[in-house]
Amino acid sequence: MAILKQIETRRAYRALDSRPIDRETLGRLVQAAHLSPSAGNNQPWRIITVVDPERLEALKSALSPGNYWAKKSPAIAAFVTSLDWDQRLDGGRDYAFFALGMAAMSYQIQAVEEGLISHPIAGFDAAAAKRLLGIPDAAVLETLIVLGYPGEGSGLSERHQESERGPRIRKPLVEIAAFDAWNDGLLPLAKK
Repeated sequence: MAILKQIETRRAYRALDSRPIDRETLGRLVQAAHLSPSAGNNQPWRIITVVDPERLEALKSALSPGNYWAKKSPAIAAFVTSLDWDQRLDGGRDYAFFALGMAAMSYQIQAVEEGLISHPIAGFDAAAAKRLLGIPDAAVLETLIVLGYPGEGSGLSERHQESERGPRIRKPLVEIAAFDAWNDGLLPLAKK
């Protein structure tokens, strides 16, 4: 199967090395996101890359306890958008988050090419992070992407160490894709 190596090998690893990432490399990640498609070429994404040691430590204090591993990261990128920055069509088709997701994936693919781990997280105090970064109230801080070079995993919990070494787990294709029409097999299984 012909698939881009970077997509196939991208994984949300947690074993990070704390060595700095140079600004040229971080700039290439942003350039990759910048080239992403968007409805009407609105480019509704904003990316704030945090590398300043004091600000980075303050941002890390907003992380949830389950993201303890991210404390080693030398850089964290905040991905921001607003529904008002992109097309809003009938039927709830708000394109801002779709465009932001495409930009985030382009960013991550470039990170893989650069030899980096890029791990998007939702586990953080968004209000505190927005205040720290000066993000306007009307904007949404959708995700933080934790960055770093691969490191050794001795500081990870046993569960996270197993995840690092284990196979990549994905749903079967029949649960996420169909040809020609919807089928009830596409409905998510009830959460327990």
